Amino acid sequence: MIVLAELMRDSTRKKRQYMIDVALRMFSEKGFEEVSVDDVIAATNTSKGTFYHYFKSKDEIIREVPRRQDELIRAWMNEPPSKVTSLEGHVNRLFLDLAYNIHKHPKLMRSLMAMSLQTAVSPCAVREHFRLLSESLNHWLPDPNKAELLVSTYKGTLLTWCTNEEGDLVHTVREQLARVWSGIRTDQPVPPIALEPRIKEETSMKVAIIGGGLAGLTAAAYLSEQSGVEGVLFERSPQLGGRAFTYEKSGFTLNYGAHAIYGIDRHTISDMERELGLSFSSKQVDKRRVMYAKNGQLTPAPLDFVNLIRTELLSPIQKMRFVGEISAIIANIHNLKNYATLGDYLAASGADEDVKELWEHLVCSNFFIAPEDARKVPGPVISEYYHNLFMSARPVNYILGSWAVITNQLRQKIELAGRWEIALQEGVDGIRYADRQFYLKTKNRELAFDKVIFAMPVQQVVKLLKGTAWEPFLAPYENNSATEVMVYDIGLNQVAARPFSYISDMDNKLFISDVSATDHTLVPEGGQLLQGIAYLNDNFEDEAERKAYLESKTSQMEQLFDHYYPTWREHVTVKRVSKKAMVSSVKNIGTNNLVPVRIENMPFYFCGDGCVGKGELAERAFSSGRSAAKLILEDAAQPALAR
Repeated sequence: MIVLAELMRDSTRKKRQYMIDVALRMFSEKGFEEVSVDDVIAATNTSKGTFYHYFKSKDEIIREVPRRQDELIRAWMNEPPSKVTSLEGHVNRLFLDLAYNIHKHPKLMRSLMAMSLQTAVSPCAVREHFRLLSESLNHWLPDPNKAELLVSTYKGTLLTWCTNEEGDLVHTVREQLARVWSGIRTDQPVPPIALEPRIKEETSMKVAIIGGGLAGLTAAAYLSEQSGVEGVLFERSPQLGGRAFTYEKSGFTLNYGAHAIYGIDRHTISDMERELGLSFSSKQVDKRRVMYAKNGQLTPAPLDFVNLIRTELLSPIQKMRFVGEISAIIANIHNLKNYATLGDYLAASGADEDVKELWEHLVCSNFFIAPEDARKVPGPVISEYYHNLFMSARPVNYILGSWAVITNQLRQKIELAGRWEIALQEGVDGIRYADRQFYLKTKNRELAFDKVIFAMPVQQVVKLLKGTAWEPFLAPYENNSATEVMVYDIGLNQVAARPFSYISDMDNKLFISDVSATDHTLVPEGGQLLQGIAYLNDNFEDEAERKAYLESKTSQMEQLFDHYYPTWREHVTVKRVSKKAMVSSVKNIGTNNLVPVRIENMPFYFCGDGCVGKGELAERAFSSGRSAAKLILEDAAQPALAR
């Protein structure tokens, strides 16, 4: 099976390795015997079919431990003699490194050593491991009896340590080796070996990531794959995920942001699934059950050519024009990309008002902004976005199980690396530069870092850097406005109605998604989860006007629920209303400036949904986090190349 793993595609190999890493961590924490195959499947969000495709049994996973030790032995055996100054020191180094490699996992090693006394498949790996150890020592030691004595001593020390799970394994191995060498060399006692184990990975760079949302988690996950890079992920709140935070209430899973992915097959998350070895499932929204409402009449939403022909939003001539526009976007030759904003294009297009309104509403739906802001979205941004969306075979999908499926896997990947700290409820209050390092101050400590990634809204970055020498360089971004919407979630203990999976009210600029119609994992059996979204205007004379506006939107949303889900009030189990929920920290409109991943004259890196990146909303968070991590690694490699 190990040979087969070497022949796997890189993405498949990473998924298999991810399952191994999670399983080994569970074995270490609970003991091999206490972890079932079902436990591993649940922790890795996979299926039994996937598990048994990769492994014959969980025994096969535990064989990974001696296999990794074998890699260390082979590297030691092949070290050139010119680098070995002392034969005794060279041999001691091997045993100390082997001990250091496993000293944090006594439960796992106890299970493995106990199984070595049985006759199953896994014990063979242990016996082969000690055979390889003996043969490798014979390569350097001319006397096989001395090699066998050393192996027996190490094996006995390991068994004793596994039995009581107490004591420092590295220290004990050092003491026992001293006694063995005393017997091999002379009958006279000698002092303990004054040698430290060589840590496999020397840290060459320490990175701070401020913000534990999708962008910060993405950047940390990519950096955690690199040996020699360690860091701290700071998150001020008690949980990770930021606006993608997920929680459960009365059997319903609620997201602070919709977990829909637009054009998943062309989305950054698909690149991440392959590159990071993530594993998740998704389901496509039924396009035939997506409806628009205008002037009290329902009609199919023009999401593809079939629905465009069926919709009553446009006349036959207007449909022909819109088909031509979609075709031009697919071919990437649409004139829209040559205009500063959608408003500029529509003004010059000569299109009918119905076509203009449809363009506005499409942009409202995908960018989560009010119609007046839709006209301010840059033409190139819209052109690229819809090119990807219309080229997609899977235009609208939900990640089954919500954002938690993604954020939990990113967190596990970061933690499994063993080089990163996730500091929850620890906000960064200040930053200074001294001695070629950045010092980040929190409430309880101050730490030094080589690189810093800001994975938080630029508005918060401006506050943090207020009064520093870097403040002036943020001036072009400090007045950016955020995308805010009203979110109205209701969890029902039974299905009130299911006339469609999505209804968009074009007259009042709001919509309702029957989230549970696509993602059944979010509700208890027989339940229904509806999510209403209202696009908000943010231009008000005073607070009283703003409050009245939000109250009217709440009333409009409830009327929409009443109209299409008439019994919803009788069956509400969970209700949550967020009257101003931030969807994106920066509106992608011409009067705002998306933050580059690198700002000229600033030594930091930036990522998040308010930064330059591919796509919109969550995709910009993923793509900018991925870009920030890759830029750090590229920048770190440049001095080495120069040398």
